[in-house]
Amino acid sequence: MSFIRRIKKGNSVYLAEVQSYRQDGKVKQKVIKYLGKEVNGKAVKRKQSSDFSVTKVTQYIDGLAVDALARQLEIPDYLGKKAKQLLILIYSHLLEKTSIYKIPEWVETTEVLNILELKKISSKDLYESLSYLSELDFNNIQRSILKKFKEYDHDNKCAVIDITDTYFSGSRADWKSRRGKDGKYDKLIQVALAVSFTCGFPIMHRVYEGNINNVKIFEDMINDLKISGYESTIIDRGMGCLKNINNLHQYNLKAIMGMRLTSRLGAKYLSGINREEIFTKECRVELKETKVYIKSFDFMDGKLIAIYNPNIEIAKREKLMDAKRATKCDQYAGYSLLYSNTGLDPKEIVKKYFEKDIVERSFKQLKGPLSLHPIRVWNLTNIQSHIKICYLGYAILSLLSIKVKQIGITGVEALKKLNGGYKVYLEDKESNTVLEKVITLKNVQQDILNAVGVVYN
Repeated sequence: MSFIRRIKKGNSVYLAEVQSYRQDGKVKQKVIKYLGKEVNGKAVKRKQSSDFSVTKVTQYIDGLAVDALARQLEIPDYLGKKAKQLLILIYSHLLEKTSIYKIPEWVETTEVLNILELKKISSKDLYESLSYLSELDFNNIQRSILKKFKEYDHDNKCAVIDITDTYFSGSRADWKSRRGKDGKYDKLIQVALAVSFTCGFPIMHRVYEGNINNVKIFEDMINDLKISGYESTIIDRGMGCLKNINNLHQYNLKAIMGMRLTSRLGAKYLSGINREEIFTKECRVELKETKVYIKSFDFMDGKLIAIYNPNIEIAKREKLMDAKRATKCDQYAGYSLLYSNTGLDPKEIVKKYFEKDIVERSFKQLKGPLSLHPIRVWNLTNIQSHIKICYLGYAILSLLSIKVKQIGITGVEALKKLNGGYKVYLEDKESNTVLEKVITLKNVQQDILNAVGVVYN
C-alpha cells in the first residue's frame, strides 16, 4: 500500500507517493512519483509541462547587466525627471541598433520596461527626453562619471585626445559642407573625445561644427583636461602645431604630440638626416606590427623626433608616381614627426604614441555598437543629445569591459554572449495564473553576471 512521505532536501520539503517493500529481510521504500512541494506548511501540487502554455518570451539578462552598470556609475541620478526615458535610449544603443520610432516596439520584446518600472513608452516620450537632455549640465555629468571611473583606474594621469567626424541629416546648420575622412562632401559634426590611456575610460567629449579647425578644438579642451587632474596627454597630429606646444607650456602639461610635416620643419630637420645613419639597429624601434627608425632633435624645451618607416615610404612613392602634381613635402616620404616635452627616452615616446589606439578603438565602439554614425535625427539640438546618449552608452560599455577583463573577453563580446538570456512567461491552464522562468544560463553568461555583480530572480 502506498502513502505520502515528506522528503527534505536542503531548505525544501518535497511530497512524494512512496511504497514499502521487503528486500533481504529489510523494509525499504521506493518513490512512485513526486507530487509537489510543501510551502508554508501547505502542499503545492507538482505541475507537468503540459499544464502550461508559453505566452511570452523576452530578452532579459543583458538588460539587467547594463542597468546594473548604469546604476554603479550613478547615471540615473544625473538624468533628472526623464531618467527612465533616457536610460531606454542608452540601453537600446547598447543592445539593439534601431531608430527612435522603433524603440517602443523593441522594448516590448525585452524586460527593459519592467527593469525600469515603466508601464509603456512612446517615441514622443523619447524625443521629449532628448530635448530635456540638452538642458542638463552635461559637463557636470561627465565629471561625476569620471570620479566613479577613477575608482577603477588608479593610473589616471595620462589622457588621449582625438577627433572624429560624422555626417548628419539635419538642414538647420549654418556652416558649409566639408569633405569627411571618406572623401564625401556633406554637413559634418566633429566629436572630440578624451579617454584614459590605460583603460580607455571616457574623460570628456565636445561637439563642434564641421568647419572648426582641429588646432582650435584642442585649445578649447586643454583647460578642462587640466581641471580634470590629468598631467599629460597624447595627441594626434591633426592638433599638433607650434601654437599648441605653447599652450601645453602655458598649462604646464606634458605631452606626446604628432606634428604636421611642413616644408619648413622638413627643410630644417629632415633634409640633413643621413639615410645610412638613421637606418641602423641603434635607431630602430620595434612596434606591434612594424619597425621604424628614429632621430631626435632639441626643440621648444622638448624633443622633436623624426620617424622613418621604410614600408610607408614605398607605399607613398608608389602613390606619388600617379599624382598629378608634386608638393614640397613629397621628398620626405616615409617620414613623420613627434614632439614631446615628457623627458622620456625617444624610443619610449614613440612606443607610447603608437600605443594610443585606445582612443581609436573607443571611436570604433561609438560608431559601431553605439550607432554614432549615421545620426538619424534631424534637429541639431537632438543630434547633440544623441551624441551624449552615445557617450553615456560608451561609459557603460567601458565599465563592462574592465569588469569582464578577468574572464578574458571584451565588453562588446560580453553583450553578445548575454544576448539569448531569456525570461519565459508560462500560463497555468488550470488556475489561469502566469509564472515567470529564466531559462538556464550558460556558464559564460553566469560568469559575466557574476563579474558585473548582477543577482537575478
